[in-house]
Amino acid sequence: MIVTDNATVNAAEDLIRKHKNDRPEKPRRPQELSARYEQAIRQYQELMKADVDNREQRVMLYAEIKVLGWCLGRDEAKVVREINTPRK
Repeated sequence: MIVTDNATVNAAEDLIRKHKNDRPEKPRRPQELSARYEQAIRQYQELMKADVDNREQRVMLYAEIKVLGWCLGRDEAKVVREINTPRK
């Protein structure tokens, strides 16, 4: 549905502005990034061992791992190596 009513569009924009002002985003701490990074790698490795086809989920996790690695300042080659190194 396309909204062309100016009053509705203005009301929606006001709602978005209020929502953004009430919920300022906080950057994640390095400890949180590192913990999520490790958790995502473990999840990815479990998915790789699964018998079901879960390509979409694996691709999303792989992308998240690479972004988190980038945020942590890790080299791309090191991130790929860590993804492929078995975890305990």
